[in-house]
Amino acid sequence: MAAGVLAGLVGLIGLAAIYRGMAIGVVSVVSTIAATGPIVPILVGLVTGERPSVLQLAGIAMALAGIAMLAFDRRPSEPGRRLIPGVGLALLAALAFGVFLVAIRYASRPDPLWGVLATRTGSVGALLVLGLLFRSRVRVTRVDLPPLVAVGVLDVAADVFFAFATTIGLLSIVSILSSLYPVATVVLARIVLKERTARPQQAGIGLALAGVVLITV
Repeated sequence: MAAGVLAGLVGLIGLAAIYRGMAIGVVSVVSTIAATGPIVPILVGLVTGERPSVLQLAGIAMALAGIAMLAFDRRPSEPGRRLIPGVGLALLAALAFGVFLVAIRYASRPDPLWGVLATRTGSVGALLVLGLLFRSRVRVTRVDLPPLVAVGVLDVAADVFFAFATTIGLLSIVSILSSLYPVATVVLARIVLKERTARPQQAGIGLALAGVVLITV
């Protein structure tokens, strides 16, 4: 239960970071960088005795190279390189999601559903405390309800599926497979938001996703 509450707290930090990052930056870039969070459980696995294959190590290197290409942008009107808006928050989200994946793994060992319940208890409890401290007023209209409900249902469903997956599969493999979500995000950002990314960023997205694929081999 303690691991579940911890997962909920760090997961809340990760969600806040990625939502804010996508609001001020490029959705496809921020989501792809945040999806590299499984590097954390891989490192935890190394410390605890797991040994990735050569292809998996190559995949980790490719994912990191992809991050480097995504994080920097060269503007013709501005000399030198600078960080793309939202990259710092995306890196924070990646770290938080990585810790979340490890924590929910331990929370799900006795029972996946109880593990997810503990996770939600931690995140919702923290939100209530923050709301009381800052006297936040959330204004939700009828138009906002359908997307909010959809986000909540999909998010909880993803946690449940992941929790069950960690009980029957390796944490490192399950974590990497769960990080393939940017494929849908990038496609939707292109179709719905008409986002256009520079060629270096496109190559970085492809390299990061290719690294994820190699890690699963």
